[in-house]
Amino acid sequence: MAGYNKKDTQTTGAFRAADLAAVCLVLAVLVVYLPVRNYDFIRYDDEKYVTENAQVLRGLTAETTLWAFKTTEIGFWQPLSWLSHMVDVSVFGLNAGGHHLVNLLFHVINTVILFFAFTALTVPVWRSAFVAALFAAHPMHVESVAWIAERKDVLSGFFWVIAMWAYAYYVRRPSAGRYMAVLCCFILGLMSKPMMVTLPVVLLLLDYWPLGRFSETANRAKRTFGALVLEKLPMFGLSIASALITFFTEKGSRAIAAPPLDGRIINAVVSYALYIKKMFYPVGLSVIYPMSSGVALWQVVSGACVIVTVSGSAVWYMKRYPYLFTGWFWFLCVMLPSIGIVKFGAMEFQAMADRYTYMPYVGLFMIIAMAVPNSWLKTPSKRNATSAAAILVVIVCMVASSMQLRHWRDTITLFRHAISVTQRNYVAYNNLGTALAMKGQDNASYAAFEMAASIEPSYKTAYINMGNILLQRNKPHEAIKNYEKAIAIDTQQPGAYHGIGVALLAMGKRGEAAAYFEKVLALDPNHQAARHYLSTLRQRDGKK
Repeated sequence: MAGYNKKDTQTTGAFRAADLAAVCLVLAVLVVYLPVRNYDFIRYDDEKYVTENAQVLRGLTAETTLWAFKTTEIGFWQPLSWLSHMVDVSVFGLNAGGHHLVNLLFHVINTVILFFAFTALTVPVWRSAFVAALFAAHPMHVESVAWIAERKDVLSGFFWVIAMWAYAYYVRRPSAGRYMAVLCCFILGLMSKPMMVTLPVVLLLLDYWPLGRFSETANRAKRTFGALVLEKLPMFGLSIASALITFFTEKGSRAIAAPPLDGRIINAVVSYALYIKKMFYPVGLSVIYPMSSGVALWQVVSGACVIVTVSGSAVWYMKRYPYLFTGWFWFLCVMLPSIGIVKFGAMEFQAMADRYTYMPYVGLFMIIAMAVPNSWLKTPSKRNATSAAAILVVIVCMVASSMQLRHWRDTITLFRHAISVTQRNYVAYNNLGTALAMKGQDNASYAAFEMAASIEPSYKTAYINMGNILLQRNKPHEAIKNYEKAIAIDTQQPGAYHGIGVALLAMGKRGEAAAYFEKVLALDPNHQAARHYLSTLRQRDGKK
């Protein structure tokens, strides 16, 4: 037969193992996550990033693009994440399903590229596929995919895995062009989420294993540690710049909290251990894990023992089990910016978060995938048993993720679940109350706010929300009492001053109300409702 070539038939007439694995990975992600196309926005940061953000709601324009690069709204400089939301609004409007599907698409792509990146890093195909499958299906990753506001997670993850893939090809044949490709991916990742700062450390770990670039004395194939660090100096410089930008923008937005350092370190130690536990036993997952007022000594000691023991073992056996060294320190280092030693934004009231594991867990997945020795796999029966066990683990993860995903279909469902699996979760009660209020369930809403305030008497937001409900019930005197409680906790509360102004208007005290609206604008010059009320009052006074 003319043109027949046996080699071509083997390579093009049937899927290669890597191609088949990639298809299976895509199908696994879709089976788990496709229901998100019917899910709603979550009234917990989704309103800040999309549904109530005036700039994002304008869609992608020249003006909004400039805003995305200039703003540090929500405390982070993340222009690419803002631009991605603007593109979604331009394409889908406020159809939440479209926004969800974009998150899903990124997770699909991230999974496949992660797989090919590990194969390019010389990790065997089936082991790379297992790492990618755990990444695709682990329940702790549901939050990053199902939460529209966490676009920054999947978007920065996209640039992370592409940078890894590009780095593998750079190492194979170094050139300025290939290095610039890695550097560009890193920069774009930093512009999506500043947690990308740890990538240069991960590339150094990959230099040790699986790339094997370390040598005490440089030769043609290997380089010294100092030379490898010098190679990544531009990336470390960008990481430092990004960290400084994040610190000062967060500080400027008052998002940095400063609990005692010893408390932050204790929480970090315990959280590291809990993240490891939840990787193996992902039960009781919540959108919010509230900070505990007291941590048992045994939790601190056991957490410290885990960190010290595994770290020591990883160093002691680094030549015998190099994957343990790379995987473990990948997890520790990539998790470090989110572990809570430095508190940012929501970290003020939460101990940990599922979404923080999106890239850190890859290091632990790597250890699991490499733990089965090659000698064990030489026997067909053992090889088949290992394959069956790996498939079973992935299926269990898929089922668990599907169950966890259901809690994300709407705000009320999400926070009721959070309350059911955590204790004294005042933030969850407050957010549940807000969602119930939007549904017109004022009595249930007020009860939820009241519960939040009873759990945490210093939680000013709950008092403001109770005041708002009382205003709707035409009880201005009681509303003012709640607003005043919020101000007593924090005098910089435009929402509380605005509520008092509205309550005073309802009582016919226009002069006093105007003074409160002026306080609101002094704190927040962009507060449109206060500006409208004040303008109306002045016009009426002018007519007199």
